[in-house]
Amino acid sequence: MIGDVINLEQKHLNTAENIYKILKEKYNHDKKWTVGICGESGSGKSVTAFALKKVLEENGIKSLVIQMDDYFKLPPKTNHENREKSFDNVGMHEVYLDLIQNNIKEFKDGKSTLKKPLVHYQNNFISEEILDLQDVQVIIIEGTYILSIDDFDFSIFINRNYQDTFEKRIERNRDEQSDFIEKVLNIEHNIIRQLKEKADIVLGKNYEIVKP
Repeated sequence: MIGDVINLEQKHLNTAENIYKILKEKYNHDKKWTVGICGESGSGKSVTAFALKKVLEENGIKSLVIQMDDYFKLPPKTNHENREKSFDNVGMHEVYLDLIQNNIKEFKDGKSTLKKPLVHYQNNFISEEILDLQDVQVIIIEGTYILSIDDFDFSIFINRNYQDTFEKRIERNRDEQSDFIEKVLNIEHNIIRQLKEKADIVLGKNYEIVKP
């Protein structure tokens, strides 16, 4: 998503190193792999994804990060306005999850390029981009609802809820802070927490591995 700033800290890189130690025992170099990273808003999905990408590439595995936020059906400000009309508009139906599944299939089928949406956060519109898949062995996809998709070879859940991430969300300054937003985050929390059991790895509040 255009407008996102990713600041990798040493703790994220340390966690990524530990994830890689587990992942490499399962990773099959003869096929393309997808890794899903799930968690609530501000939980650290993006930094975990990009830290893992860095570690993978340091170990000779070319990888690519895709953000679920690019697959929202409406651009950010318009989507916010739609949520204000009704809390029924909050949930997985806001996202083209089927398109993500299709992109995963295209990658695993050996396509040389991948066409996906691209959200421009500040300008509130959605365009398209073409990603070069040449020599890409692993795609990492991060997002709030991403583990509702069963097509991942390896999955990670960050066990930090919206109350744990309050300071990080304030620091990010991407969303307004209000009772309305907290209600939205609580709705998301009740959906996302059900996905935890699907994860191969669970990260704790300090990004430490608590499962396995």
